[in-house]
Amino acid sequence: MKTPTVIILSAAFLLFSSAAANAQARSDQKSPSTAELVGRGIGDAIGLPLKAAEKAVEAIRHPESAARKAVEGLEALSAVLGQFADPAPDVPLNQPIGPHRRYVWARSELATFKRIKDSLGGTVNDVVLAVVTGSIRNWLHARGVRTEGLELRALVPVSIRAEDEHGNLGNRITLMRGPLPVYIEDPVRRLHIISEEMAGLKESKQALGAEMISRFNDFAPPTLLAQASRINFSTRLFNLLVTNVPGPQVPLYVLGRELEEVFPVAFLPQNHALAVAIMSYHGKIGFGLLADYDSMEDIELLGAGITDSLAELETAAGESAAAA
Repeated sequence: MKTPTVIILSAAFLLFSSAAANAQARSDQKSPSTAELVGRGIGDAIGLPLKAAEKAVEAIRHPESAARKAVEGLEALSAVLGQFADPAPDVPLNQPIGPHRRYVWARSELATFKRIKDSLGGTVNDVVLAVVTGSIRNWLHARGVRTEGLELRALVPVSIRAEDEHGNLGNRITLMRGPLPVYIEDPVRRLHIISEEMAGLKESKQALGAEMISRFNDFAPPTLLAQASRINFSTRLFNLLVTNVPGPQVPLYVLGRELEEVFPVAFLPQNHALAVAIMSYHGKIGFGLLADYDSMEDIELLGAGITDSLAELETAAGESAAAA
């Protein structure tokens, strides 16, 4: 009899390789010694000024291109700073939190999300955001909060890896504000609005501005880097964290037992009572909802709302496919 194994993982520290062959190759390699690691670190540090010099030479050779990029960079940073003029709305999700937590989860099949996006449009991530939006909308109504004209903001991790960095190890992730239009009752229209706004967000100057801030890691002194990080992660700009991590679509094993489900765990920033982490694994999707213990005693409503919101979109997708 196969014993089911369920594991809860922290989304902030989760790394998976999509290629089993690469994983096997790495496992066969000898671990580097302390001296080798120190040598690599020194080499990387020496390489930073060389990279800066190369960029300076490139700017001298192509002054028009350098000037254009400088203007685009200033516009991008202005777009990031301009977000402070549009803070997230004040809702029950944003209040002082205590040291204790509640946690619930929901599950579904990855194929369901793919059918919905194939039938109604958008991406799997757009469908995930639409499902979360529907759940929060129902929860707000249960709390007696009116949602007419109300659009929440989710802090959504976005990859900002540059074109010359494809294939490099490590992550280059920044955090951007994604829309949660809880004012929309129709689940299909809700999905379409999210899809349109997310597409525009990825093409906007905010993405470039976030990338520029992230590149301060290489050259900026600690004080400047700290200030830039505060700009990019100001808690007044969003209502909750929503992170969707694509996981491996092959079975994994722990001590000979198959890992059957994964439910990720995010974290709660200051004055944020809810965070939603999502991860796909081996054809399934797991939602992990982490909440403040004192202010979110009704978090089970949000967990059930995930299932209900997904069912609405699945029904609409089925009707759309039948009519096609």
